Amino acid sequence: MFVIIIGIFTICLALLYLGLILIYLHHWRRISHTKLPDTFIPSVTISVIIPIRNEADKIGVLLKTILANHYPSRLLEIIVINDHSTDDSLEVIKSIDAKNITVLSLEDFELPDTFNSFKKFGIEQANKIAKGELIVTTDGDCLVPPHWLEYFAYVYEIKEKSFIAGPVNFISGTKALVNFQALDFMGMMLVTGANTRRKSSMICNGANLGYSKSLFKKVGGYRDIALQASGDDIMLMNKVAERFQDQIYFIKNKNATVSTAAAPDWNAFVQQRLRWATKNSKSQDWFLKLELAIVYLLCISILVIPILFIMGWSHLTFVWIFIVIVKFIADWLLLSAATKFFGKKSLLYYLLSSFYIHIFYIAFIGSLSFFKRRFVWKGRKVY
Repeated sequence: MFVIIIGIFTICLALLYLGLILIYLHHWRRISHTKLPDTFIPSVTISVIIPIRNEADKIGVLLKTILANHYPSRLLEIIVINDHSTDDSLEVIKSIDAKNITVLSLEDFELPDTFNSFKKFGIEQANKIAKGELIVTTDGDCLVPPHWLEYFAYVYEIKEKSFIAGPVNFISGTKALVNFQALDFMGMMLVTGANTRRKSSMICNGANLGYSKSLFKKVGGYRDIALQASGDDIMLMNKVAERFQDQIYFIKNKNATVSTAAAPDWNAFVQQRLRWATKNSKSQDWFLKLELAIVYLLCISILVIPILFIMGWSHLTFVWIFIVIVKFIADWLLLSAATKFFGKKSLLYYLLSSFYIHIFYIAFIGSLSFFKRRFVWKGRKVY
């Protein structure tokens, strides 16, 4: 009887997982492609906010790609938040000849008791001094495309949306871990767009995010979520969704994609995903938690059932084969659409290896997040 219950439960998990993927694909295909008209002339002032901590080897290149954007310099302001960097980040920034770059040094502030994150505190301070009507955020280790800011201005001015999420992608390489992250993140971006359209389980990424300064004030900034170490993007999005859901928009155009480097090794990867897991666990969106639970329990089942084989429960053999096949088909459907959007179909060659990595990492990180609340970010332990 126990074997039958396990079999039915895991089969239901696999079918629910497939159902989720099909729902994502349904909504993704119905998102209108964001086309930037050749005749569009922006008029909104944009403040780009970039929190950094020890990004000396990357911040210079990022700033140059922002300054090289096809956006009027008189309408552009860049605020770099220096979060106690101990390298040459400040010297690199000062070496760039641009009058519209401002450095906000967090060394000049004392972190209030109401905040548990220098990053959130810094972004809130940057919002206070920002001259732009539209705030756009990215990270210090990213690269932005030439028309990046125009897409945000177009959506804000023409589409009249005041909370704008854009696609982010990892730079692929030769390592299996790097290519897995690129594939995995492409899938996440498809889910990001799909959930924005379906107005449920909404997620976004602060590496490519925009919102009006007035909207940030209306929702109280990071008030009520300031004691959470992470979540400057998703938690803010959830606050906006509670009151201004119709103002949320996803830019569906690969030319608006912000690129960033993948975690270089397993230790960095685990710390990064643990940070994301703790952020999701503190979300008040129960639909998002349910969807994450389905993925987690399915991966756990795929790993646990073979152990039951050894214990003599061979009746579960066909159940295990079924759920593995269903998950592989679902992943292939999702990632085929995602790689097509990003123009990186060649990464599907890594689907099989990524399939196994995904199962182990979801099971491991998901389990670890129940017990480990501290993680390391930029050499700093946070929780």
